Amino acid sequence: MNNPIKKKLTILLLLVCAIIGCTNNDFQRNAYADADGYNAADSIISDIGDAREFPRLLVVTDSFLKAGDITPVRAIFYKTIAYNIMGQQSKALSLYYKLDKMDVKKLKSTADLESYIYSYKDYIRLLCDMKRYDRVLREAYHADRKLKEAGYDSFIDHQDIAQMIGECQLNLNQVDEAAASFKKSMESMNKRLVKNHDPLDLLECQKTMNAIARAYIHTNRYNEAIPWIKGEDTMFVSADIHPHRDSVFVDEMKADINYTKALLAHAQGDTKRAEVAYNTYLSTKKAKLLGSIINSNDYLLMTGRYKEAADNYGQLEKFLRERGYKCDLEIIGQYMIPKYRANILAGRRDSALQVASLIAEYYDTALVRQKMIDADLISTIYDTEGKERQIAEQSAKISHQRFISGIVVMVIILIFFHIYSMQRRKAYKRLNETNRQLDATNRELMLANERAEESSRVKAQFIQQISHEVRTPLNVLSGFSQVLATPDIEIDGDELQHISQKIMENSERITRLVDKMLDLSIVNSNTNLDCSDDVNVAEVVEEAVKNSGIREADHLDFQLELSKEVEIVTFKANHQATVKALTMLLDNAIKFTHPHAFRGRTNMPEKPHVALSVTATQEQVIFVLEDTGIGIPAGQAENIFTEFVQLDEYTDGTGIGLSIARSLVRHMEGDIMLDTSYADGARFVITLNK
Repeated sequence: MNNPIKKKLTILLLLVCAIIGCTNNDFQRNAYADADGYNAADSIISDIGDAREFPRLLVVTDSFLKAGDITPVRAIFYKTIAYNIMGQQSKALSLYYKLDKMDVKKLKSTADLESYIYSYKDYIRLLCDMKRYDRVLREAYHADRKLKEAGYDSFIDHQDIAQMIGECQLNLNQVDEAAASFKKSMESMNKRLVKNHDPLDLLECQKTMNAIARAYIHTNRYNEAIPWIKGEDTMFVSADIHPHRDSVFVDEMKADINYTKALLAHAQGDTKRAEVAYNTYLSTKKAKLLGSIINSNDYLLMTGRYKEAADNYGQLEKFLRERGYKCDLEIIGQYMIPKYRANILAGRRDSALQVASLIAEYYDTALVRQKMIDADLISTIYDTEGKERQIAEQSAKISHQRFISGIVVMVIILIFFHIYSMQRRKAYKRLNETNRQLDATNRELMLANERAEESSRVKAQFIQQISHEVRTPLNVLSGFSQVLATPDIEIDGDELQHISQKIMENSERITRLVDKMLDLSIVNSNTNLDCSDDVNVAEVVEEAVKNSGIREADHLDFQLELSKEVEIVTFKANHQATVKALTMLLDNAIKFTHPHAFRGRTNMPEKPHVALSVTATQEQVIFVLEDTGIGIPAGQAENIFTEFVQLDEYTDGTGIGLSIARSLVRHMEGDIMLDTSYADGARFVITLNK
C-alpha cells in the first residue's frame, strides 16, 4: 500500500479544499457547521507542498506556529505529511504522539478538527504499514473514544480506519472481527457515495476496496477477496462513464484493479487469467511509473519471472532516492531482500553479491533506526505517565496536607490489609494442612478398614476351610469306627483291609493338617530355624518325594532329575524344614494336576506331567518343580504365597501350604518364586544357599 498512501498524502496536502469536503461527510459536529479556520498561512503551506519543497515546508510551518498563524494540531498535520513523504517516519511518529495529549473538546474550528482526525488517520495508516497490528487497534479505539466523548461521530466507522482495523484483525487471525470491520468500511463508502459521487470519491472508495482484497489475498483467503474486486469493477465503471471523468484517476483504478486480479488468479492457479490481468495492468500509464515498476516485482517473483524482476530492481536506488527513503529494516525487508532473491534466482550472482553486501552494510544502521522507532512507540506510554505525574504534582502543591494525610491513611489501610491478609493466609495454610492431614488419616483408615475386612473375610474362609478339612476325615473315621463297633458284623478280609487303609489315610490327613498349623505357628512367631544340619540334597529330595506320595499318584507322570554334582552335594540348612517345603510344593503339584482341578476346562491334557529337577552352583542349590496343571495367572504370582489365599475357593485345602513353604525357605535365607514365563502349568523355583 505504500504508493497509494504516499499519493493520497500528497493529494491531502495539495487539495485542502477537497479534504474539507470529504471530511465533513464523515465527521460532523453541529457546533462547527459554519466554522472553518483555514487562512492565508494554510494556502502558503499548500503552495510550498505543491512545489515539493518539503524541508522549506517544515521551516515555514514552525514559523507560522510560533507566530500563532496556525494551531499546533494543524502544524502536526502538515509536518507529518512532509515527514512521511520524505521517508522520515520516526520524526512523524514523534509528532503523532502529541495528538494523544490534545483535548479534542478544545478544538475550536473545523480546520483543527479535520487536521486532528486526518493526522490520527495517517498515524493509524503508518502503524499499519509498520505491521504494528496490536498498536493500530489500540490507537484507533483510543481516538474513537476521545472523539465520542467530545461529541463527534465514530472514528472507527470511517471507511479507511475500518479497512485498516480489519486488515490488522485479519493479520492477527481475528477473521470474524475483520469481516465486521470491512462491513463497516463498506457502509461508510456507501454513505459517502450517496452524498458525493465525484471521481475523487470513486477513486478513494476503490482504493479502500482494493486494500481489503489485497489483505484477503495476502492471508490466503481468496474467496473472500472476490466480492471486493467485483466492487472495484463497479467503482471503475462509474468513474469511466462519469460526466467529469478524470483520465488519471481512471488509469490508476484500472492499474490497481488488474494488478490485484493478477495476484488473485495466480494464487488460485489460473495462470492464463493472471497473465491477461497483468498485461492489462502493464498497458496503463501508472504501470510505467517508477514506483509501480518496483512494486510490480511482487507478481514477477511470484510467477518465476526472475530476470524481469531483476531488471526492474535495477531502478530501486533511484526509487528510494526520489522518495527520500532511508534504509531501515522495513526497506531492507520490503525491497532489498526481494532484490537479492530476484538476482540470485535470475542467475546474476555478482549482482546478488553486491545487494547482499549492501544489506550487510545497511543492517546495523537500520537496526539502530528501528530501535529508535520502537522506542518512540513506547515513549508515548511514558509521556502519558509523565503528564499524569505533572498533574499529580500540581495537585499536591495545591493541597499538600490533604495529600500527605491521604497517603498516611492509605499506608495504614494497606498495613492493616497486609497484616489481615497474612493472618488469613496463615489460617488458610493451617486449615489446608489440617485438611491434608485429615485426608491422609481418612485414607489410612479406609485402607486399614479394607485390610481388616479382607482379613476378616480370609479368616472366616480359613475357618470354614479348616472345618471342612477336619470334618471330612473325622466323618470317615467315625463312620468306619461305627462299622467296626457294630456287634455280630461280618467283614471279609478285603473289606477289612480297605477300611483299615481309609482309616490310615484320613488319620494321616489330620496329622498333616495339624503339622501345617504347627508349622504356620512356627514361621509366624519369627523363631529362627536351626540351620546347622548337614543336608544331603539327594536325601531330602527322596524323603520329600516319599512323604508326598507323588510316585503313587495314578493321575500323573512324575519325573525326578538330579544332576551328577547334586548327588554328592551337602549344605548347611534345616533338614526337616527343607523336606517340608519340598513336600508342600509336591503336594500342591499333585492337587492341581488332578482331573478334578480342571473344573469347566475342555483342554485338559490326557495325563498331567510333574517334573522335579535339582542343580547346584558354587553358591546355591536350585530346585525347579514344574507341572502341566491348571496354572497360575501372572497377576497372582505373589498373592498365592499369602496366608489363607486360594485362587479357587472350591478346591480342597487350607491355602497355607505355599505360604508356609516360602516362609520356611526364607528362614533358611533362601527363596521360592513362581516363574511367570512358564505357560504350560506352574513352575516353582526354590533357591537355597550352600
